[in-house]
Amino acid sequence: MKNITVAINVTLALAVIILFILHFSGSNGSTSTENKDNDTSEVINDTVIPNKFASINIDTLLLQYEYAKEMEAKLMEKQKGLEGELSRKMAAFEKEATEFQKKVQANAFLSMESAQQQEQDLYEKQQNLIKWKDDVSMQLATESQQLEIQLLDTVNVFIKDFNKSEKYEIIFNSAAFLFGHKGLDITDTVIVLLNERYHKFKASK
Repeated sequence: MKNITVAINVTLALAVIILFILHFSGSNGSTSTENKDNDTSEVINDTVIPNKFASINIDTLLLQYEYAKEMEAKLMEKQKGLEGELSRKMAAFEKEATEFQKKVQANAFLSMESAQQQEQDLYEKQQNLIKWKDDVSMQLATESQQLEIQLLDTVNVFIKDFNKSEKYEIIFNSAAFLFGHKGLDITDTVIVLLNERYHKFKASK
């Protein structure tokens, strides 16, 4: 899940930088009465918090999002099954290779050609096993990437929909910043709403 977190971190970090640039470049240093009247910030524990900012810890969200947990569990179950199949294939190959080595040492082959043919067969089985392992690894990597893309899309769509009513100027990932006031954090709220929506979706099936 690291790639999805990195992708969200980069996107949101760039967005918050652009917002700050626009915010401060729009100020000419004056402190007019009009600016003070339009100030939408509030003071929480002596800290000025812009009302239109919010933060979400994406790492925490993905750990507690039921859909993400279920999809990751299915992928891990599939990976475990394929690893078990690989172990069985490797054990069978190693047994066959050991038996071949014993026959060689006991000079049990009727001819040199027969021994060479079985050795060639073992080599081909070894190469097929390596290819199977590589193909399975590629398959799992592809499915993991597709899952990350799917989760990223799900979260992004939800946050956009969520913000239609909340109207935050920016929602950034708190994991991408060294410090953020607790008053900005809406992670728990978003997790609850995400899970509620997912449960309703499952119930409707």
